[in-house]
Parts: sequence; structure tokens; C-alpha cells
Amino acid sequence: MSDLLALRGLSKAFGAIVIADRLDFHVAAGEAVGILGPNGAGKTTLLGLVTGTVPADAGRVEFDGHDVSALSTHQRCQRGIARAFQVPQPFGDMTVFENLVVAACFGAQRGGQARAQRRSLEILDQCGLMGRANDPAGGLTLLDRKRLELARALATSPRLLLLDEVAGGLTEHECQALIALIRQVHASGVAVVWIEHVVHALLAVVSRVVVLYQGKWVADGDPHEVVKSPTVAEIYMGIEADG
Repeated sequence: MSDLLALRGLSKAFGAIVIADRLDFHVAAGEAVGILGPNGAGKTTLLGLVTGTVPADAGRVEFDGHDVSALSTHQRCQRGIARAFQVPQPFGDMTVFENLVVAACFGAQRGGQARAQRRSLEILDQCGLMGRANDPAGGLTLLDRKRLELARALATSPRLLLLDEVAGGLTEHECQALIALIRQVHASGVAVVWIEHVVHALLAVVSRVVVLYQGKWVADGDPHEVVKSPTVAEIYMGIEADG
């Protein structure tokens, strides 16, 4: 498979804190990749570098073979990069359906109000939110807010979906429902890059895991092998490598 996303020599630091130290990173079209790392490792900032909300100090971001480093966040979204945030922030006074229509009008396959409404209805059904379509988004349960956060990203018609801690705060039953939805999205051909501390949720979806630590990748490979490696146990779980 060809690369859909490529980070080439990407660097970012906040003073003495190095987030990305000449990072190279590749995601193939349709791939599902998990990103692990301790708190403060810069995982969320890395997604900001991909989407354009955080400017890089050096290096470039390529999407579908094109350098998008100089593009704004909305231009990258319209190319097919979407992000679901850890803390959902819908337009609380708007209905669930209206939130999706806004996203659909903004995204990669713009085509007027009628098309945006059709797309929004498809996403409502896919995300199990049809029964909440006319509810104010600000009154949703945590699970439904997370569903809506994911639905808003999907309404932009992404080819690459970036997920930031979307399973946090959910019960196990709610988490399984979210896993099923993300699996369905991935099965439709959308590439997924997922940051998650709920490791069993991550392992249920991704086929590759990378670990970020002190601005560098310290592991990249089969999810179960990476999680069990002594190096990852030491830096991510606080367990000494020798035992």
C-alpha cells in the first residue's frame, strides 16, 4: 500500500521540551495505527502537527503525496484529514443533526446544503445517533457526546481519521460500543491513527503500534509485541526493564 500520510524530519520543541525530534512517520492508505507514550510525551501535539493547529519547527507533512505543511487546518480538512478530540466540544445550543450539517459543509466533499444534509443523515445512522438527531448537543450523555465528536469528524468525509483519547471516561460496555463503531469506520477504508490510554480498546482495532518518548519513536510494530516489550514497559508503564 502507498503512504497516505508521511511525516518527514518533523521537529517541534517548546523551549527545552522536545516533542518531535526529526520524526519520520508513515501511514498507509486504509491502515490503522495506534500511538502510545507516557503523559507529556507529545502525542496530542503530534496530531496538531498533522492537522496544522500546531506549526512545526522543521520538516514537512505530506498527505496523499503532496506537501501540506503550508496549508491551514481547514485546507487540510478539505483534503481529507479529520480529527476527533479527547474532550468533545460540539455546538451545544445546536441539535446533533445541525452539528453534522456544519461539519459536512466544511469537509472534503462539499456540495451544498442538500448534500450536506444527506451526508449527515448517513452519519447519524452509522453512529447510532438517529434517535438523538433533534436533541441539543449540549444535553447528550458522555457516550453520545463522544459518538457525536466522532460523527462530526466523519461528516467531513475523511480519508484519514485522527482519534485522541476517545475511549477515556467510558464504561466497559460503552467502550465496546465505541470500538465497534471505529472498526466499522476503518472497514470502510478510512485510515485511522489513534492515541489511547485504554490499551485494550486500541489493540482491538489497530494492526500496528508506535511508541513516542522524548521526541523519538522507541518502538514500532505488532501491537501485542510492542506492548509486551521491556522498553515500553519501562517508559510507558513505569516498570523496570530488568524485572
